[in-house]
Amino acid sequence: MVALTNFEDMVRTSIEEKVDMIISGAGLPLDLPKYLNKDSVTRLVPIVSSGRAAKIICEKWKSLYNYLPDAIVVEGPKAGGHLGFKAAQISDEQYKLEELIPDVVKEVAVFEKEYQQEIPVIAAGGIYSGEDIYNIMQLGAKGVQMKTQFVTTEECDASIEFKNTYILAKEEDVEIIVSPVGMPGRAINNEFLDAVKRGEKKPINCPVKCIKTCNVETTHYCIIAALMNAYKGNFKAGYAFAGSNAFRATKIRSVKELMNELVTDLKAKMGL
Repeated sequence: MVALTNFEDMVRTSIEEKVDMIISGAGLPLDLPKYLNKDSVTRLVPIVSSGRAAKIICEKWKSLYNYLPDAIVVEGPKAGGHLGFKAAQISDEQYKLEELIPDVVKEVAVFEKEYQQEIPVIAAGGIYSGEDIYNIMQLGAKGVQMKTQFVTTEECDASIEFKNTYILAKEEDVEIIVSPVGMPGRAINNEFLDAVKRGEKKPINCPVKCIKTCNVETTHYCIIAALMNAYKGNFKAGYAFAGSNAFRATKIRSVKELMNELVTDLKAKMGL
């Protein structure tokens, strides 16, 4: 996350440790390639929410560092957690993922042609089924990024209480909130969030100063503490971020079972 106070240290360490890939969002990572060395093997993948952002990143990276993204993730407004949109844009049809993907693909194609380098566009936010994968790839996406489906798998290391929050959620429980870091976010409503809406200020003890845009003096709660509490199963002091389809979860299953279902459905749509 570009918004992290230790973003630079995280990037440098990741590259030194030869991680496969850095996917970077929560702000435009305009200087990400500057941390690479001649022997670096780490791939750089920015997250964008518009064709304009993709174009800016490609232009900046190429002109300043002679480097183009190894792929680009396009995150739409149905994603979970913090969203790269203004509140009014989240429900605006012009900003839905199906509109964003062709726009980004068009902008990226200019750089692919000029520099003879493929830049796969990866769709994210609201992708839930094999049919969703098929439909979005028909618009030019080369792949998808999914999270919500995988939260309710056996392999996910979140608490059982966290997983059950998805399984028990109704569609109306998945809502947009105002995050302490100044961005809209999508989460599953609970008593903690209801208390925040009522203006009940939570005691703040900032343990890590994680996000640059968080104003500790005025915020009602520490977001990293709230999210970690939920991850551990303590929903009296936290809440779960979730994608728009979280309410569709009905059971906990293995990743293998989920992947088999996704592949089967995708092949069926492809006529294979």
